[in-house]
Amino acid sequence: MARKPANLRDGSGPGKSTAPDAAVADRPLDLASALRIVDDAERSVRRQLNGSAALIYLLWALAWIVGYGALQGSRQGWIPLPLSTSLAVLGAALAAATTATIILSVRGARGLRGPTSFQAGMYGASWALGFLIMGILSVLIGRAVDDFWVRGMLINSVAVLIVGLLYVTGGTTFNDRLQCCLGIWLLAVTVAALLSGPGHFLAVFLYLGSSGLLAGSAFEYLATRRRRPGAVSHA
Repeated sequence: MARKPANLRDGSGPGKSTAPDAAVADRPLDLASALRIVDDAERSVRRQLNGSAALIYLLWALAWIVGYGALQGSRQGWIPLPLSTSLAVLGAALAAATTATIILSVRGARGLRGPTSFQAGMYGASWALGFLIMGILSVLIGRAVDDFWVRGMLINSVAVLIVGLLYVTGGTTFNDRLQCCLGIWLLAVTVAALLSGPGHFLAVFLYLGSSGLLAGSAFEYLATRRRRPGAVSHA
């Protein structure tokens, strides 16, 4: 009679018992660990979808500081620039921030498939379409309103309204609470600017708007560092 190989006796592997494997299979599922794995995966996909959120917030903060700072400085006499030049600076700064946001969003969507790719693509397209509409509205407001500062208040308030709504939309789409909070803050800044009137709306955007964006950039940067594998705490 043929002898059974030693390493196959009793259904075991080479010199190993299957008892530990059975014990592992019988262990109850560690729900806390499973939830951490799912949460880490969700955050990783979210960072990929959003590109570098901290960088985007920082770029918008700098755009507001440069653009609204130039316009406010020109109006108050702090900076020796004519209003036409300061308006051009503001427009260039906002256009640069918008372009960078679209590029980072599209780059973050590369390699994604299925629903996540659709979400990222539509989010990036929303930025482009939103500011295309903003450009059209600016022309219409410029033709309908004669007062320079009332016109500026309306145009800039609509622009910030669009950014705030896009941030809220992106935050809810990608389950990003910080982005939602920042979007709500920008909407509140828009309300404050409109209520402050043509004489003070620039100061509201410059001080409240840019400080909120800087804070959002700092919070996102710190949160990203905490989410890195080497910085994850094991409870």
